[in-house]
Amino acid sequence: MFTYFYHFAWTVSGVDNYCDISRNNLCTADSLASSSSDDASGVYDLAIALVTVFHMIEWLRQTVFLTTALVNVNLMPLYYILSLNVPFGFIAMLIGIAVRFGSNGAECATGDIVQQERSEYLRDQIFALILYVPMCFGHIIFFKAKGIAWCHEQYLADPEEDDD
Repeated sequence: MFTYFYHFAWTVSGVDNYCDISRNNLCTADSLASSSSDDASGVYDLAIALVTVFHMIEWLRQTVFLTTALVNVNLMPLYYILSLNVPFGFIAMLIGIAVRFGSNGAECATGDIVQQERSEYLRDQIFALILYVPMCFGHIIFFKAKGIAWCHEQYLADPEEDDD
């Protein structure tokens, strides 16, 4: 359940940062004469879009998992198809981190008039990348803690008994 809200928060934050008013702030004083606001916005746009799409798909994947677990609807084939998002997510987060700490991204993160929130969102993808691996195994850890006997008992349980 935590993973569901975690990716939802990243999605909402990503959409907010993608269209943030600071996106048009020029990154350096030197760029005032040579750049437009579209160029300034373009520094982080693609990286934020990739990371946000990843978190959105992962949020939907967790929704499918929760629906399967709580409503007893077999959506696991869809969950496994959406698992193709996992390698995309690692790549998207690495791109986001690379853009943030690249030369153009670093210019937009420091100074007087900058794209502060947008740079922080991409910087924080470091934490998302670190936390993503344990979150992928949350259900496996739960089943391991409950034990094989409990898993078999739940699998073989008569669904009519739950209706009481």
